[in-house]
Amino acid sequence: MEQQKRFFAGWMILNPLGFTLGSWLGATTNGLIPLLIPGTIGIILGDLVFGAVIGLAQYLVIQRTKYLLTIMAWWVIASSIGFTLGARIGSNLTYRITQDWVLAGITFGIFMGGSLGIATAFTLFKTTSRAQIVAWLIVSITAWVIGESIAFAFTFSLKAVPLVALAIAAITGLGLIYLRSQISKDA
Repeated sequence: MEQQKRFFAGWMILNPLGFTLGSWLGATTNGLIPLLIPGTIGIILGDLVFGAVIGLAQYLVIQRTKYLLTIMAWWVIASSIGFTLGARIGSNLTYRITQDWVLAGITFGIFMGGSLGIATAFTLFKTTSRAQIVAWLIVSITAWVIGESIAFAFTFSLKAVPLVALAIAAITGLGLIYLRSQISKDA
């Protein structure tokens, strides 16, 4: 139980820090990288950095608490790629699917959560079962639907970034604790 509390506390602190720093560096409209490198290359590099910074923050928590012993540095790369795919697919398709901002938050969240969930699922466990992948995908999509819904409600204001990060962190952190408890039962 103490290990879960340490993990969750670290997760809730480092995730928003990583998310905020990643946003500052790589956010599409006002991140440092897209501002310094205009155009598609800057946007993609910004997304890669944004995702990597979030992934690094998460990796540091998991490694420090030894909560999921099997996670490797591939988590950072998977987070970077998953974030970039979700952001690019989501930004290109969301408003083709819906013009309603509530549905846009849900749609964009599905793209982000789905991409990140799939990309990171295979780095979470030594032996990944189909049930673990599906569970992590549900957790990831739920977290990002809520997070992106908040972002859309605040019209992507920088003031909302910590709130978005906290929502995503709370859901993914609790999801990892649940998945870890299920793995412990199976072992």
